[in-house]
Amino acid sequence: MNQKLADQLRLELQAFTRLDTSSKLKSITEAYNRILGIVQAMMLSSDKPDIHARAWNLLNNDAYKALSDVQEGLTGNLAELKSKISQVGELLLQPKA
Repeated sequence: MNQKLADQLRLELQAFTRLDTSSKLKSITEAYNRILGIVQAMMLSSDKPDIHARAWNLLNNDAYKALSDVQEGLTGNLAELKSKISQVGELLLQPKA
């Protein structure tokens, strides 16, 4: 895996965990989009296609649904969004076996 991308993802995940319900919707959406872009770049240099496919599905489906809920004003779903984003990080940043 590209170490630079892994480091960028780590930083973005840390920043994402600091978001809360008082964060501006634009900040939450931009943070999600940055993570999405990093995951896409990681997939292009994929040495773990199954893990990247699971992470992409989680990010593109489950996390996106939670993001949509937050964008519609359901700020309580921010915890769900953060959980899904965290799961993406766990998948992609797990130590090599």
